[in-house]
Amino acid sequence: MKVLISGANGLIGKKIAKQLAQNSNMEVIATSLKKLQIPNTTTFTSNLLNADIDGLIAQIKPDVLVHCAALSGPDACEADRYMCKKMNIELSSRLAAACVNYNTHFIFLSTDFVFDGIKGNYSETDPANPLCYYGESKFETENYLQNQPLKHTIVRTSLVYGWEQKLSRPNLLTRIINLLSKNKNFKVASDQVRTPTYAEDLAVAIEKIITANATGIFHLSGKETISVSDFAFKIAEQFNLNKSLLIPTTTKDLMEPALRPLNTSLNITKAKQELNFTPKSIDENLKELFQTISQKNP
Repeated sequence: MKVLISGANGLIGKKIAKQLAQNSNMEVIATSLKKLQIPNTTTFTSNLLNADIDGLIAQIKPDVLVHCAALSGPDACEADRYMCKKMNIELSSRLAAACVNYNTHFIFLSTDFVFDGIKGNYSETDPANPLCYYGESKFETENYLQNQPLKHTIVRTSLVYGWEQKLSRPNLLTRIINLLSKNKNFKVASDQVRTPTYAEDLAVAIEKIITANATGIFHLSGKETISVSDFAFKIAEQFNLNKSLLIPTTTKDLMEPALRPLNTSLNITKAKQELNFTPKSIDENLKELFQTISQKNP
């Protein structure tokens, strides 16, 4: 089985590539903006926005395309709606359209930000109502996929965290480690509730989707619902950092450009039942990360 991964320079894309490369039944090919080396993976650099998408898919003829390339910072999307639309809507649509001709299974990484955060514990059948342009861009692409003659899976996930060397952009965990280790304060939302997702758990779930040939919408996240500030304190505690540098702050007082939904916790019952998805606890994951990072940076 030939699997193409777009955007493997990001945390999610890189973790998925590494996970799938361990499967002897999969030939893994990955794109990135910069030169990248992943064991047992064919990688090539490409700015997909300028690429011949039809030609690319015609040349590779992937059985599966896991589309991870995106503009994923809500504030960046709000500040540059043009680029957000180009990346998150137009590129996704072009890739999906090209996949139709080869019966390629298109797996799209979406977000909990398609919800307005009023009720929390969202299932796959709950109506979406995004508050910011990032969420809107992902939801528009979801709607596009559902109206195409395309074999597809939509994966919504929440506050993905993890570590890799030379990541294209930071995540909450790496930002906290970086700032607190430099004795700098960090404001964290006390009224935003998420189901934080360990990148390795997400990668394992994507492999399950591929091997099970599962289609439709799946919520893939951690199993614990927690405020962003409490999650941040857990990170600081596990990494022996000064917790007093974390400043719990309300969403209103953070005054970020993009509106944040308050409670976007995801219900993962469907993934547990249909994919046998079994994410580990936050404490287990942070302990594993601490050991990994300590070994890489003694």
